Amino acid sequence: MAKTEPRLSDKELMERTLRDMPAFAAWSSLGMSRLLAASRLQWHARGDSLSAKDRAPEVLVLVSGSVLYAEPAAKGIGAGAAWTLLGTGLLLGLPHMVALEDDLFEYFANDDVVAIHIQGHLLFELLDSDAERWRDMGHMVISQDLKQGDLTSSQMAGRLSRRLAETIEKLAASHGTPNKENGLIHLRLTQHDLAAMLRVSRQSVSKELASLSISGAIQLKYNGILVLDPLALQNIARPPPVQPATQVALRTGIGGRSAEERAFMERTLRSKRAFLPWSSSAMKRLLDSSRLERHPRGAVVWTSLSGVAEYVFFISGHASVGRVSPEGERFALLLFGPGDFSYIKQTRPTSLPTLHGSYDYIADSDVMSIHIPMTLILETLDSEPMLWKEALLMSERQHASYIQTVYRQVAGSLRQRLASTIHRLAELHGVRAEKSESATRLKVSQVSLALLLQANRQAVNKELKALATTGAIELGYNGLTVLDHGSLRRIATRSAER
Repeated sequence: MAKTEPRLSDKELMERTLRDMPAFAAWSSLGMSRLLAASRLQWHARGDSLSAKDRAPEVLVLVSGSVLYAEPAAKGIGAGAAWTLLGTGLLLGLPHMVALEDDLFEYFANDDVVAIHIQGHLLFELLDSDAERWRDMGHMVISQDLKQGDLTSSQMAGRLSRRLAETIEKLAASHGTPNKENGLIHLRLTQHDLAAMLRVSRQSVSKELASLSISGAIQLKYNGILVLDPLALQNIARPPPVQPATQVALRTGIGGRSAEERAFMERTLRSKRAFLPWSSSAMKRLLDSSRLERHPRGAVVWTSLSGVAEYVFFISGHASVGRVSPEGERFALLLFGPGDFSYIKQTRPTSLPTLHGSYDYIADSDVMSIHIPMTLILETLDSEPMLWKEALLMSERQHASYIQTVYRQVAGSLRQRLASTIHRLAELHGVRAEKSESATRLKVSQVSLALLLQANRQAVNKELKALATTGAIELGYNGLTVLDHGSLRRIATRSAER
């Protein structure tokens, strides 16, 4: 008689799932018991929202199934425009714990889902009770964010045929269901959701899927895709790269670090909560290895092709954050400004820089920035694990802000996207205008706005003039002034032009 595995209780299933995750693997029995006592296991049917807006903040871990991270549909029924697909092994909802006032997305079950719902505030209390838990959580979450960020940015940069293949390849590897008998991988994802992720029409996706099917890489299924040849799919997704759009440039440092420069860098860094609790000795080590740089407009502030992992903190000016596709096309993702900083990333010294999906920061105006070795940031955080708390929370706040900023740049009509982008940039980097306390001056060029919105300058200029006629903004030399934030926000909403 064949042996059958005994059915696990809800508590046993939750513990086994959590212990498989690096952030929870080393938790004591007592800590895990307290966490499980405040958690619940819940089944969700396909299309259901897992987000609990009417309850205390929660974080989620999927035991089985996958969810769409999506903006709710206009009628409030099911998922609207999908941003990405998420599955097991991830901690979901942490950005919403620290940025609830700007909660644009919800989690919708992509198929039948079993999820662990954890009380967010209790999780934070348990993390506070053992600093090493913050360290383990920090390493897991930054790795998770980096992987998800790379996926979503790859969906936007380059030719559609390659973007589609890469998206299917990555999602199938992370969230597909392999067949034990033949090794084929089934990915449940509709053409509608794929089109939303890639920001193209369903007809365009259908055409490219048909080409992939003819090549023998995939087979189309009802509401899903069967990966027949992962290697063929990978070859389409990762063709030999051409010369990148941005050349690697030498740094333009301003020389040695004087006492005044060190004091200036320390004041600037300690203005952020993540660096406020750093000890004097830790801050000294950081300043000893950091440098203050000025970059003229058009210069490369940083590029992944340099092979140098750095934590970059922007003091003044603006820089375009871009991803260069294998075809050599650069896609502008964000505009960094004063107070923004790059992600904390795990460093891999043995890996060589690659042209495939490289990233860069290009000065959009004269930029001043602090450059810190990423290894030093990680070593200091690991040596004093409680420092991970504020570093991770600050990173997650910015992560949530960046996701929603990029989404608003690509979702909707050009006028909606332009209004939303201006409103967002004014909130982040605007300064109070002299003419009115409620008006905000934003220094950003039409060229930069066109790059962020992937539109031509003439079209952006036309829409800017249309926004000006509404009284929401006033155009000026190399910038604009937001006169009516409420009006601009209403134009940016989905219902504004319906």
